[in-house]
Amino acid sequence: MLLSFVRAIILYLIVLFVMRFMGKREIGQLEPFELAISIMIADLACTPMANPGLPIYLGIIPIFALLVMHFLISFISIKSIKVRAFLSRKTFHIN
Repeated sequence: MLLSFVRAIILYLIVLFVMRFMGKREIGQLEPFELAISIMIADLACTPMANPGLPIYLGIIPIFALLVMHFLISFISIKSIKVRAFLSRKTFHIN
């Protein structure tokens, strides 16, 4: 019981840190890829909380991998108008 409590606190703090580091806004302002990453982070945090037999790092490592993916996708979308348009589902015009 105490182990589950401690694991939940650790995973909550990690998810809170990752979400704040990613600069999340209100749900209505999320881009589709940001929403997908947020849902995946929540799912990855649930697995080690629900199953005490799994090591906690099996949830932590993929969460940080998604953080890296978020930064990579954000960087690419800043550099490419086509990628930005594709990810945000907005039309674009090249002059």
